[in-house]
Amino acid sequence: MKNADDTAGETSQLRRQAEERLSKAEAEMSRPLTGEEAQRLYHELQVHQIELEMQNAELRQSRNEVEEALEKYTGLYDFAPVGYFTLTRDTGIVAVNLTGAGLLGSGRSRLIGRPFELFVAEESRASFTAFLGKVFAGQIKQTCEVALLKEGNNRLFVQIEALSDTPGNECRAAVIDITERRRAEDALAEKRRELEELNRTLKSRIVQAVVELREKDQMLILQDRRAVMGEMINNIAHQWRQPLNSLGLYIQELPLDISSGTFSAETAEIYVDKCMQLITHMSQTIDDFRSFFRSDKKIVPFGVAQVIRQTISMVEKSYLDQRIRISFATEGDPRVTGFPNEYAQVLLNILMNARDELVGRDVDDALISIHAAENGGKSIVTIADNAGGIAPEILDRLFDPYFTTKEPDKGTGVGLFMSQTIIEKNMGGRLTVRNTGNGAEFRIEV
Repeated sequence: MKNADDTAGETSQLRRQAEERLSKAEAEMSRPLTGEEAQRLYHELQVHQIELEMQNAELRQSRNEVEEALEKYTGLYDFAPVGYFTLTRDTGIVAVNLTGAGLLGSGRSRLIGRPFELFVAEESRASFTAFLGKVFAGQIKQTCEVALLKEGNNRLFVQIEALSDTPGNECRAAVIDITERRRAEDALAEKRRELEELNRTLKSRIVQAVVELREKDQMLILQDRRAVMGEMINNIAHQWRQPLNSLGLYIQELPLDISSGTFSAETAEIYVDKCMQLITHMSQTIDDFRSFFRSDKKIVPFGVAQVIRQTISMVEKSYLDQRIRISFATEGDPRVTGFPNEYAQVLLNILMNARDELVGRDVDDALISIHAAENGGKSIVTIADNAGGIAPEILDRLFDPYFTTKEPDKGTGVGLFMSQTIIEKNMGGRLTVRNTGNGAEFRIEV
């Protein structure tokens, strides 16, 4: 912007030019002016002078406004969020704002005259050259995206919009930093590729996951079975003790019958028949226990009442020795499609849990009541005891893995957890527990 001294100098120069023109005009006059003509001319000159002064004042005001606007828009140009460049046909930088200089990582004075192409990454130069050719080929705005290398070899991605001037010697280019957008797009594309890959392999992954979960479930089921194996061996001993005692008595009676002379072929046949009945019963007991420990391979329909009776037969003798009665009642013939041995394992786990509570609390007239029925196409089995119930603070944790209130050598906390897993995951049912008036009641719904 010009100061007051500059303005005064321009005014003086303008006055000298006016005086010179006046002198020239007077010299051309053929006769001297009369007083009236001189007076009138003087008046006109004064009016004209005032008009010139007014015009001069308006011009100074306009110039000041133009300079203020220029200063304002120069600031907007320099500090705009977009880099602005003026480029020649050979990509030489004619002008650049501060933002543009910042994008290239250099001072503005160092960029003037340098080719913009030097800052374009090698892989983008061909597309940039083609883009600039289109810009100078017509008065149409063109757009492209290229990679730039700042000083210091830092890479960034920019979007360039350019339009050539009327002569076609230079173009104005706006350069926008889109590095973050490109990174976001690349990240999105990578996520999309991962998602497509996931979708492509989802079915096989689900199948594999189900197989792995089933294998883990089977391992835990096996672990639970091994945990109760000692219990089952004890039950086998109880099941065999009475038949073995009877066999011993028959064997001891043989010499007495022989010595008394009452032994005959008929007597021998009776002894053989009785012994074979006992042996058959013992063999059936072994088959029952072997069946329990055999892993289920296929889902099959089975009668719930039959599995309950088989399970009771394996433990009833042992429970009677501990003064615990087991009662069983059934309504109709409820049936289930699933794994019968796993279902029997669930029953055994619940029976053992009830027995431990009854024995631990020394309950008189200890009783476990089992009831089976069909309701709405589902089998409903309840197993209730009269041990006083479960403490409310642990009721919700009873099916948690490895949760137990027993001593470390008497319980692992796996049994009830696996029972719920078998019923709910493997057979699509529900296993719940609640307190009744005088004990706990487990409910199996499949």
